[in-house]
Amino acid sequence: MYNIGEYGQNIYFNLSEDISANTNQLILKKPDGTEVTKAASIGTTDFSSTTKGLFTGDQYIYYLVIDGDLDVSGHWEIRAVTTTSGGVVKKTDWQKAIVKD
Repeated sequence: MYNIGEYGQNIYFNLSEDISANTNQLILKKPDGTEVTKAASIGTTDFSSTTKGLFTGDQYIYYLVIDGDLDVSGHWEIRAVTTTSGGVVKKTDWQKAIVKD
């Protein structure tokens, strides 16, 4: 759960395979259906999430939310997209996120 105007926190996605050579993005879908694509960074060290378990370095991505990203309240959706050098595109399922006033 997030608040309108909140920033400075990472959003993490575990892709469970080595994605270090891929182009990686997060797509933020606003409540009105508008999609915003953000470049995501690759995790380089193991990371333990209290709710999602162990994320292995080179197998997860993260995006640091910046000022202005979370600009409306409601039910958002977020997904990770990774593209190999050969052009193969893999997408995660949409994950729900709530942004409150």
